[in-house]
Amino acid sequence: MNGNYYNSVKKKIWSLKDIEERKVNKLVQDLQISDFLARIICARSIDIDKAEIYLYPSLRETLPSPLSIKDMAKAVDRISKAFISKEKIAIFGDYDVDGATSSAVLYKSFKQFGIEPVIYIPDRQKEGYGPNTKAFKYLKDQGIDLVITVDCGITAFKELAFAKEINLDVIVVDHHVPEAKLPEAIALVNPNRIDDNTDLGMLAAVGVSFMLIGALKNNLVNIGFLKEKDTQSLSSVLDLVALGTICDVVPLIGPNRALVRHGLKIMSKRQNIGLNALFKVSEIEDFPSVFHAGFILGPRINAGGRVGESDLGAKLLTTNNEQCAKEISIRLNLLNEERKKLESYVLEAASRMAENYHHNDILILNGDSWHPGVIGIVASRIVEQFNKPAIIIAENGGESKGSGRSVSGIDIGGMITAAKQSGILINGGGHPMACGLTIDKEKINDLRIFLNNKVRNQVKNIKKEHFVDMAVSVGGAIPDLIKQLSLIEPFGAGNPEPKFIIKDVNLFSVKIVGEKHIKCIISDSSNRRLNGIAFRSVGTSLGKSLLNNYYVHVIGKLKISEWNGRESLQMHIEDVIEL
Repeated sequence: MNGNYYNSVKKKIWSLKDIEERKVNKLVQDLQISDFLARIICARSIDIDKAEIYLYPSLRETLPSPLSIKDMAKAVDRISKAFISKEKIAIFGDYDVDGATSSAVLYKSFKQFGIEPVIYIPDRQKEGYGPNTKAFKYLKDQGIDLVITVDCGITAFKELAFAKEINLDVIVVDHHVPEAKLPEAIALVNPNRIDDNTDLGMLAAVGVSFMLIGALKNNLVNIGFLKEKDTQSLSSVLDLVALGTICDVVPLIGPNRALVRHGLKIMSKRQNIGLNALFKVSEIEDFPSVFHAGFILGPRINAGGRVGESDLGAKLLTTNNEQCAKEISIRLNLLNEERKKLESYVLEAASRMAENYHHNDILILNGDSWHPGVIGIVASRIVEQFNKPAIIIAENGGESKGSGRSVSGIDIGGMITAAKQSGILINGGGHPMACGLTIDKEKINDLRIFLNNKVRNQVKNIKKEHFVDMAVSVGGAIPDLIKQLSLIEPFGAGNPEPKFIIKDVNLFSVKIVGEKHIKCIISDSSNRRLNGIAFRSVGTSLGKSLLNNYYVHVIGKLKISEWNGRESLQMHIEDVIEL
């Protein structure tokens, strides 16, 4: 422990930033906000001149013209021709939430504009990720004239070349990091292209899809195909945009803050029949939050692609039949329970294997009985547990599937692209924080060596410091203070929920609750008391410290809880500094 730096039991370095009083005072004066909120904003290094748009994000001010995205004009022109000529359009989506919401956004908007497209979601087990030649041949045989891939396609060189051979036009709408060389298509709409200058690389595919329908609607009105008054506002699909953006764990900065903030408001109206059915089966009655979208709705929609039928999510989000929506949501809920069991099994096995590779900078873990539908979730859990990038591979003979997650500073998508170019992978791609791959089982160790060498070159960029927003006392932590944090929502990647440190506390009544959680009472020199809980901490370094130390600093999030009409605060303990 040194000054404002604290070494924790989880082997993290926590930093408490120095705040400039001048900036705090200016924010309080200019924006008429509290000193507490101004300090949180300053702790996040947000420029004073950008603080207002941070607090009140606006789509108008954060989103440029959709046509500024490379190839957007080409895509709009080709789709407009398809509308005029009444061509058959297919939307080819990924099987995750971003893919399902992107497909639904295009489907609902196109239908409103006058054409009902076909949605095609590949089977995760049989077809794998992204476009494939059999699917393109099937769509061509069904009379499809134009395919729009969403959340996939930017690395599908062979498949797009095949589409060209069979005279099937393809537009790619994606956000994954492409290779320097691009495949051939009518249009490649991806703000992460090297030659795209929009600085919109943070968008999920559903955000790019939203911009596409904005540009398309404007063009169809300009050419007289549509009348503005005959169409709904584009905001009607913002609930889907928010859901896909949150679940794809892209940074909630810039336009994503505005898309999610406004999208959650639309979601609260429960206008989407499928989402409303999922709200009911999930027993969500509150105003929807990032937590609801990311940890309750998202996993259920994902469950179809992971362990069930890949197109269930897209079907749910596009149906106008309440009975159909109810049946799908119940099915997805049951599949999600099955997914949890499979995840628990793979996580336990992967955690044991990780101990054997503790010296590695990136964990490449593989097993022959691991379900490929849960490897992405397990990768996230392993990253949380070991604070290292991780790739989980489900072995399956010749072609094994892998999914990876990363930490700040390590571009896992870029490394996977490099591994593919080096001939180690059959296929693969991703973005800085997540990736997917296909590999021959015999080359898994080659991948392990290749990626660890790559990570060593990037390891200096790994975020060694973890930031605490503010130090508070137990007596100063009151519900009215924490309620103000709603102004800086939505929280997520790029804009994490504020963390607080309470120094020099005594821990009382420390006990294990449930199977893996530890509860305690926190008290400091103010002699006030605060309930604390550390989730899934039994057996971890955090849990052992809580059970054996009574005088510490605690770090965590402050949450409001209500009991018998009375509000109180609880600290969700994330780490401890032993004194």
